[in-house]
Amino acid sequence: MEDGRVKTDVIVVGGGPAGLMAAHRLAQEGLEVILMERGAYAGSKNVSGLLYATVLSEAIPDFEQRAPLERPVTRRSFGFLDDEVFSYLTFGSRDWASPPFNRTWVVYRAHFDRWLAKEVEEAGATVLEETVVDDLLYDGEGENRRVIGVRIRGEEEPFFADTVILAEGALGIVTRKALETLGGMSQTPQVYGIGVKEIWGLPSGVIEDRFHLESGQGAALEWIGSPFKGLVGGGFLYTGKESLALGFIAKVDSLIAAGIAPYDLMESIKAHPEIGRYLAGGELLEYSAHILPEGGLRALPKLSHHGLLIVGDAAGFVNASFYHEGANLAMASGRMAAEAVIQAKLIGDFSRGALSLYERMLSNSFVMEDLRHFRRVPEAQKVFPRLMDVLPARFCRLLVDLYQQSTEPKRVQQREAFRKMMEGIPKLRTIKDLWKLKGMIG
Repeated sequence: MEDGRVKTDVIVVGGGPAGLMAAHRLAQEGLEVILMERGAYAGSKNVSGLLYATVLSEAIPDFEQRAPLERPVTRRSFGFLDDEVFSYLTFGSRDWASPPFNRTWVVYRAHFDRWLAKEVEEAGATVLEETVVDDLLYDGEGENRRVIGVRIRGEEEPFFADTVILAEGALGIVTRKALETLGGMSQTPQVYGIGVKEIWGLPSGVIEDRFHLESGQGAALEWIGSPFKGLVGGGFLYTGKESLALGFIAKVDSLIAAGIAPYDLMESIKAHPEIGRYLAGGELLEYSAHILPEGGLRALPKLSHHGLLIVGDAAGFVNASFYHEGANLAMASGRMAAEAVIQAKLIGDFSRGALSLYERMLSNSFVMEDLRHFRRVPEAQKVFPRLMDVLPARFCRLLVDLYQQSTEPKRVQQREAFRKMMEGIPKLRTIKDLWKLKGMIG
């Protein structure tokens, strides 16, 4: 309390990976931190998936022994699917099957984020669940306007802080209001993807048999092609201990343009024989959806202001290339925001000049290096539907035709297979499209 007001060092808005990592680091340094999560608990609004845990392993070195992890990913597959033909590239490493397991895990966020929130509390932060922040408090005018706290829905008294960290996720209303008030919106509009996921219960032994896994090991299958024709998107299937996470990520505007509802797309995925066979005998346990920012480097807003930092999905930190990495970048941004606040606290200066250390740290980190490297992803996404309408089916058919048994000489069979693959393809445009698609892989 300060002059009858609730006053703390830092308020973190949002209990996802970015906010939790920021609060954890700040609490470790002894700062007074309040984290406000609008859900019933941290992770209650998040879907499950892969966790790249390089940043987490630095923050909590023994997390592998204590966190609620499902399976380490020891086998990965990327595939092309069409209605009748398919092909996969499967790879892995024996090193991935032993600690530290390539720092890649299947996690169920409702369990994992809740555990991480407990770690934050044990470090000394206060976590307020079911607490909705409606707006920020400001002091001053013009370029000197600074954030001094938050307004909470249903509470007459506001909360004050030296610094607020916004980690409320994509499409955050408070973040949008703040950028409109303080300035710093990107001139390139943010674009969004939707991730939809179902959790299917299956015995662990059945999962291991179907994915050719040893006991306790996990697999990640990702594919493009059917049923994503005309869309910017792809599907995935991840193995939990006794469940499978099946889903897709698709660009929202491509779904709207195609007139396809997410539910119908999911039903089409399950109807594909190559996917449906993994679910056979399973029980649908959960259905969820999540919005992701996919605009990349050019859509990032100004990240530091007087008394305010923006992290995670709220800032747009998702690598929307074929890696589709989000939580690791979010955690890194949260940790770096915390370091900037710690330094600001030491010198007693919470101006944008002091807090911009956050942006300088980001610029020298893998987060911005990756976003710079994959800065052409938005351009690549523009040609993605056109190429995916043609290439997956033709490539799969080429492989099938090359190995189709026939009395014809192999030379004739090969020539006919390649002719069929290239028949009717506008070669110059396809070459140009493939060059643009290179942005998805750097």
